[in-house]
Amino acid sequence: MSSKKEELGDAPEAFSTDSVSQSPSATQKVGAQTKSPYVSETPAKAVSSTKLMAAALFCAIVNGCTMGVDQSMMNNLNMIDQYIDYFNLDSDMEGLFSAAINIGSVIGGFFASQIIEIKHVGRKGGILISCLITYLGVGLQTGARNRAMFIIARIFIGIAVTINAVSAPTYVAEMVKAKYRGFFAGIYMASWYFAAIITTGISLGTYTVNSTWAWRGISLWQLCPSILAVLVLPFIPETPRFLVFVDREDEAMDVLRRYHGNGVETPLVKNEFAEIKNVLDFEKQHKSSWMDLIKTKGNRWRMWIIFWMGVASQLTGSNIVGTYLGLFLDNSGITSTRKQIVINLTIQVCNLVFAVLGSYLTEGWGRVPIITYSTVFMGVCLFIMGALQSKYSDGHSAAGSNALIFMVYLFSVTYSFSFTPLCVSYPVEILNYSIRTKGMAFSQIVTFAFGFFNQYVLPIALDHISWKYYMINGVYNLLQAALFYFTLVEVKGLTLEEIDEKFDGVSHTKYPTHLKEIESKNVEDSEVASVSDKA
Repeated sequence: MSSKKEELGDAPEAFSTDSVSQSPSATQKVGAQTKSPYVSETPAKAVSSTKLMAAALFCAIVNGCTMGVDQSMMNNLNMIDQYIDYFNLDSDMEGLFSAAINIGSVIGGFFASQIIEIKHVGRKGGILISCLITYLGVGLQTGARNRAMFIIARIFIGIAVTINAVSAPTYVAEMVKAKYRGFFAGIYMASWYFAAIITTGISLGTYTVNSTWAWRGISLWQLCPSILAVLVLPFIPETPRFLVFVDREDEAMDVLRRYHGNGVETPLVKNEFAEIKNVLDFEKQHKSSWMDLIKTKGNRWRMWIIFWMGVASQLTGSNIVGTYLGLFLDNSGITSTRKQIVINLTIQVCNLVFAVLGSYLTEGWGRVPIITYSTVFMGVCLFIMGALQSKYSDGHSAAGSNALIFMVYLFSVTYSFSFTPLCVSYPVEILNYSIRTKGMAFSQIVTFAFGFFNQYVLPIALDHISWKYYMINGVYNLLQAALFYFTLVEVKGLTLEEIDEKFDGVSHTKYPTHLKEIESKNVEDSEVASVSDKA
């Protein structure tokens, strides 16, 4: 016990164990001595960590689904004749229809961060706004009577996707404890496949409908995740970091007590609040602009990583199986619409399993090894896929077709294990608060700009150079893996404020951080109170 006293005894007064206790007796002895300025006269209502995790998990899932439905929908629509025939699509127009969402996403990237920094909007308000724009876009898309109407609808949906992709991951990263952050932020993207499974299942039921509802019905389903996202908003709090940043410190402390301390101002809660407050006080004195993204060495390092994460998420080859699986299977001699949709459905089930597994293992294995080695393996998969398709594209060899399908599964689950959980969660982790939303907006601009290029060019490339495209893509993956190996920073187990120190080389909080010691050694409040008594 004495060692614990020595460990905590040198902390500044803000962290003094004399002011913290969980037992009623200790409260009576100590409560009159010191009182935090952020303690409400009314005791906070306890909310268990389990409830917080459930709320944050549900928030991550439904918001991730809003993105997952869209890309899966387009993948399935590209296999359905009624959709292709209604809009009279060739490979050029098919690429434009799929890529149009990226135009809106790039546009949204220029103002998404400003929206969720508004005092009365915040992260929750950003989620709400993205859902409302989704309603408009899906309405136009489902009722589209010509190409222009469909493309305009896709642009609106793209704007909504970017606002959501800036708001929701930021919410999750700022809300949950450091040891859960990688998993929950990863689940945001992993839920993409949960939505994809449902979307593909709906496609399997509608593709035989002899009318435009073969594709309109799939489009209409895109509303559901956004409806659920709006319904959950009244039951989750705003993030403590945003509340502190807009000078609502009492509310921030209340959220931390309720959700991280089970209603009690524990040492963990006090340290967490002080660390957040001091870092944000520093950052408020240094107002951020877009130029701040490249102003310091630490920020330039962050932007370098975020740029290449955005590029790699689109150019590793994921769109071959993520958006144009039907075209890939056609080129491989598998032309049955039903068989293509069934293959897509089973791929999405496997993807969901591996995405959740990857989210879970990010804290154990680390971000950098997962991203680097997976990129190498995907490059190898592409080489094999190219070689197989060059030999068995006529579809006359069952063994060759089966080998191609197996490689598609292997490539897809590898991407799901690595990039799906980390392409959004890793950027949001490495950004410090003052540039977090702008940095995430930059991430989305890069991702969707290259996404537009890739989705527009890919069907044309597959038409003209077929299997050679996979070989080119495989070489790119190996080069990208080398770049990741030498430039990424490992952040597993660190608080957001500790990650800042790794990039900037300096801590912006004047108080020592005891968060990990308190959590890892299970220092109970009652034990801390007994230390106070002995003192």
